[in-house]
Amino acid sequence: MHMIAKTEGWALNVQDYTTWLNSFEKFWFFAAIDKETDETIGSITMAFDRSVSGKEDGNLYCVGAYYVREEWRNSGVGSILFEKIVDIAKGSNMALHGALKMSPKYASKYGFDKMPNYKHEFASIPIGNLIIPDADPRYTLKDLKDVDEDKLVAYDAAICQRRRAKYLHNFITTANCYVKVALDNPGNIVGLCSVRSVLANYLTTAPLYADNQDVARSLLAGVLPMIEDIENYKSLASLYPPTNKEAHSLFQSLGGAHTTTMPYTQCAFTKKLLPIPEERVFGVLECANSFV
Repeated sequence: MHMIAKTEGWALNVQDYTTWLNSFEKFWFFAAIDKETDETIGSITMAFDRSVSGKEDGNLYCVGAYYVREEWRNSGVGSILFEKIVDIAKGSNMALHGALKMSPKYASKYGFDKMPNYKHEFASIPIGNLIIPDADPRYTLKDLKDVDEDKLVAYDAAICQRRRAKYLHNFITTANCYVKVALDNPGNIVGLCSVRSVLANYLTTAPLYADNQDVARSLLAGVLPMIEDIENYKSLASLYPPTNKEAHSLFQSLGGAHTTTMPYTQCAFTKKLLPIPEERVFGVLECANSFV
């Protein structure tokens, strides 16, 4: 994890492997080891989760942290690792968030050619230029422990279309996560925000789901002041579908001219696209073992 964070800057933590291992119905991890040095030179993960629909064709194998050390790239090690998980999925639908330079290879060689007509956008705001927003009084913010867990699971499932209650709980309750849930006046959940610190020393939304920009803004207004020594982090980042124009507007408003946005990953599937309500995704949970 430390090597991946150092060379790629991906939003990972040392606890993530334990979270994945203890969360999914099925989970795989493969590593390539240099026999001479006994060092890990590459690894890949994959998780299986089920659709909320109960239909077999909605189930998914999601590729996770696929990484090969720079000096071992183009040696064939990466292909061996990737073919391990492709063999396991055996023609079922698979998904991944691919680095843009790798996306054409995933499509041509492994069949990850069912893609939305966009690339996920990465917004980053330097902490020194981050404007903590004001909360909208129409919404109530609550801590995770004060929210009905079944209702939160249902809210998440309506967005991700996955049966992932255990994964969601384990992911957002690690020590490095700060969480708030937003409710409207009748008491319905209208948003979920977890911001976590990662090994590359920045903060990332993980996830930021909201029914609209006002909810998302209110959630960040509640979560960001919770973060201890926030000034020690480099930036606040979020990855979201660019079809959510409100997400782009939100992060521009929080950093002004200092906000940078760029195409960052290509989400892709092997059998069929799995639709999600993109307008409610202001930040994905993570790119490893999840597509939303």
